[in-house]
Amino acid sequence: MARPYPFTDEPAKISYAMMMFRKWWKAALFVVLLVVAGQIGVSLLVHTNRVHRYLVAHLERAFGRPVEVGSFGVQILPSPSFDAELVTVGEDPGFGNEYFLRAERLTAGLRWMGLLRGHFDFGTVSLSRPSLILVRGAQGRWNLERWLPPAKTNLAGNPRTYGPPAVPAAANRLQRIEFDDGRINFKDGEDKVAFAFTSVSGSVEQVSPGRWQLQLEAEPWRSGVSLQSPGRVRVNGDLAGTSARLQPAKIALHWEQVSLPDLFRLLYGRDYGLRGVFAMDGSASSGDADSPQPGDWTFSLRAQASQIHRWDLIERPDNPHLNAKCSGRWNIAAGTLVAEQLLVESSRSNLRGKAVLASGAEKSVELRLDSMGVQASDLLAWYRAFHPGIAEGLAAEQFFTGGATLRGWPLHLEVAALSSTGGVLNIPGFSAPIRIGPVSGGTIRSKLIFDPVRIALGGEYRDVAAPKKRRIASLMENAADLTIQHDLNSQQGSISVEGRADKVEDVLKIAAVLGRPINHGWELTGEALAVARWDWQRPFDGRWNGQVTLNDASLAVAGLNQPLKINEGGISWTDGQPSARLLRVDAFGGSWSGQIKQTDPGDAQTSSHWNFDLAADHLEATELDRWVGPRARPGWVQRLMTSLLGGGAPSVPASELVRRIDAEGQLHVGELTIEKLKLGNVQATGSLQDLQVEVRSAEAEWSGGRVRAKLSAKFTPRPEYHVEAQFDGVDLARLPVTVSLSGSASGSATLATRGVGRDELLKNLSGNGAISLKKAEFRGWDVAASAADGSVHTGVSRWTSGNGYFAVKDHNIFVHELRLNALRDQTIVDGTVSFAREADLNVRTAGPAPREKPAAGSGTPPGRILKISGPLDGPRMSLQKTVVPALVD
Repeated sequence: MARPYPFTDEPAKISYAMMMFRKWWKAALFVVLLVVAGQIGVSLLVHTNRVHRYLVAHLERAFGRPVEVGSFGVQILPSPSFDAELVTVGEDPGFGNEYFLRAERLTAGLRWMGLLRGHFDFGTVSLSRPSLILVRGAQGRWNLERWLPPAKTNLAGNPRTYGPPAVPAAANRLQRIEFDDGRINFKDGEDKVAFAFTSVSGSVEQVSPGRWQLQLEAEPWRSGVSLQSPGRVRVNGDLAGTSARLQPAKIALHWEQVSLPDLFRLLYGRDYGLRGVFAMDGSASSGDADSPQPGDWTFSLRAQASQIHRWDLIERPDNPHLNAKCSGRWNIAAGTLVAEQLLVESSRSNLRGKAVLASGAEKSVELRLDSMGVQASDLLAWYRAFHPGIAEGLAAEQFFTGGATLRGWPLHLEVAALSSTGGVLNIPGFSAPIRIGPVSGGTIRSKLIFDPVRIALGGEYRDVAAPKKRRIASLMENAADLTIQHDLNSQQGSISVEGRADKVEDVLKIAAVLGRPINHGWELTGEALAVARWDWQRPFDGRWNGQVTLNDASLAVAGLNQPLKINEGGISWTDGQPSARLLRVDAFGGSWSGQIKQTDPGDAQTSSHWNFDLAADHLEATELDRWVGPRARPGWVQRLMTSLLGGGAPSVPASELVRRIDAEGQLHVGELTIEKLKLGNVQATGSLQDLQVEVRSAEAEWSGGRVRAKLSAKFTPRPEYHVEAQFDGVDLARLPVTVSLSGSASGSATLATRGVGRDELLKNLSGNGAISLKKAEFRGWDVAASAADGSVHTGVSRWTSGNGYFAVKDHNIFVHELRLNALRDQTIVDGTVSFAREADLNVRTAGPAPREKPAAGSGTPPGRILKISGPLDGPRMSLQKTVVPALVD
């Protein structure tokens, strides 16, 4: 019977395995022990100085530079390799004394075939957290060029050699280098560059002698700035060794998902307030057979920027984007770059041209734009992306063509030409569009000049396609001409505006639609004529000169209940300083004229300072209350305050407008009426600043005399007023009182009050003063006779002089010892008179004042006190007897 095959059943398999184990277990155990012993022995050997120096020498031979290693570790299985901790590769002395490469750990594989032949050949070298410093020397060479081995060169004809062959230089035997989480720093000579690459990963492999293949990814970095989305840079390609400045080479670069603010932080170290996304693809090759000059690189670059807008504006679907393409030649050694094809595209516009850049001792750039096609809709998209408040529905239709040449560094315009057949600007809320006439301009004898461009609201195309000769602004109808001139050498220029608007309110609405509201806290209607020019000494830094004339216009201002009627007036500018001319303006119940001029434009922290010189034929207090009183304020003023504060909450008080005023000057009023008080030829000098009015001096004519006063007012949430006045030579007969008086009066008064409105001001009115009378006469009563018997006696009362004091408080005037001196007696008046003309007075009569002071304890003969009470129109009288002390002058 035949023996069964040993693997036909499971018991046979187990039996066969046991047999083989008994046969070979000793050999297997010997091999394992040999490997373990070898691993232990090698691990101990690498810690000896001799083996340490041996391994360092091989690393120096592989890297071609001095090497320092902290410690080594060796592995035999699964393949022979060793680890080196804290590896530092030294620099070429020609590029400085700092390290060339540093890594926390180096892992290198060893080839078995090399070991069997007695060679120490490295396989793949892996670097953990490496740091590489690339240095550009004075001659434009890089330290990396000398480190990479030269490419093979075939000598034509194999020339004959004599003598013993030369010993070949030690070659770099590294075949593949892998790295992870590394960093690449840059130096220009001895100066460190702020730019670097971090999180570097990839590999460098020598695919043939002197030919290296590169694959890496990195994240850009710049010192001193915080980056949020710098993107990832991917580089693929191959390059040669040191024989021809890394040539021949072919490199492709891809950089994506870069935020525009991080792009500018990387390039210039700061954020310019631009938002968007950037991406770039590029390729470069060198050492081609068709290169015009040795060392030339042929490059091609494509960049994209999208979602471009200002940092504080929200992203919109119509935000502009740019595509740029550039190709040409770049010679690093010569410092020249020639962009033979340059293309910049947006949604509907494009620029085509060429560029030449030289980066030698003196930088020079030449940019030629041979073809420009720009759509107004693209310009509007750019404008909307960087200016807030642009109304929805605003649309532009116009196409511009031209060309330009720019030279120098920084670039300056040398030759340009631009033209357009015209276009329209559709404004939301207007039935008719804004028509823009033909545009034609260019450089003439180092000057950039544009012919007058007609802009009109409504009308037909023929209304803006007018001859180029200038028209008189007063003959235009809702149209204006714009003329531009700029000297390319002196950088001086101007934009002239001449036109007329039948409804200036339309111009203000258009400015608001364009995001440039002019009227903050005021509204203007009527006809306007403008002849002005914006002059600049350098671009974008100009000042206005000219004037805007207003006729039959109406101006509504926040804080005023009624609009100002401007029959004739205007605004002019001199070197940027504005001034308002008032020829005939109806306001506050009178007709005004004069000038308001800005003397200091102020800045972001301070308000503009103004000086005024105004005159009015008549001014009435009741009219002031109608204009500035609180009765009409809670309606339209709150709406205007929203415009005044740039869209703020309507709860902002109207006094905010007054708070921003800083003005001083002179005021002339022909006649000022306050209740029954009439002042003539009023002249005042004062200021208004930070909600406070200070009238330093005021003078007026009053009832044949003169009044001089000082006034201060604080327009806090509850306004406060303080007045100091002196009057002299006032004719009593001309006072607006119901009784018949004559004579003259002089004196002084100090009054204060607070509140808003007539009733509250009278309620809080308080103060005191003194009065002096000369040749006073009261017709109607005989005061002496009335005081004698306690009944009213008609007649005339005459006093040669008089003086006394008074106080004002709680709706009353308190009279204190008003002494009226006659030839034979004195009359003394004390008591109160209310603002409602209710009297409570005591009238005393006595003999004439003695020439000398009486002795102590002496008195005067008994006198009488006449008490007057009730309304002044029909007072009640009673008589009392009393002993009156002697009166002393």
